[in-house]
Amino acid sequence: MIEKEQSLKKILNRFRNNWTGHIAEYRVLLIVTLLAAIADMVSTCHFMLVEGAETEAHPGVRLVCMVLGPIAGPLAGKICQLAALLALTVYFRRHAIYLFIPVIILYSWAAWYNIWGRQLYYPRLLWLLEYIGG
Repeated sequence: MIEKEQSLKKILNRFRNNWTGHIAEYRVLLIVTLLAAIADMVSTCHFMLVEGAETEAHPGVRLVCMVLGPIAGPLAGKICQLAALLALTVYFRRHAIYLFIPVIILYSWAAWYNIWGRQLYYPRLLWLLEYIGG
């Protein structure tokens, strides 16, 4: 039991030490991440309102949106994702950029896909699947 308490204490100390100056050091990446996350969330809400939550490909997002709705679902999901990202970038502060950059790229791509990419990819994907299967 004492080992668990010491491990927890080490983790909390690392968070406390790494938190100091984290926002200032990564403010640009935090702002860009937040903007990309907002774009992804808004485009997901739009997609869900137009097509319905049942057409979402990601099972976790679909479940949350089926329960909370097409507005609250993406909002809750994005808040959880951003909280997890913040915790990870604080804990792994020296390597935070390697977490921020892929997340920014993925959120930006997801926002683009929700608005324009689905019309571009989906018909071609269906054609390719028919070609391969038939």
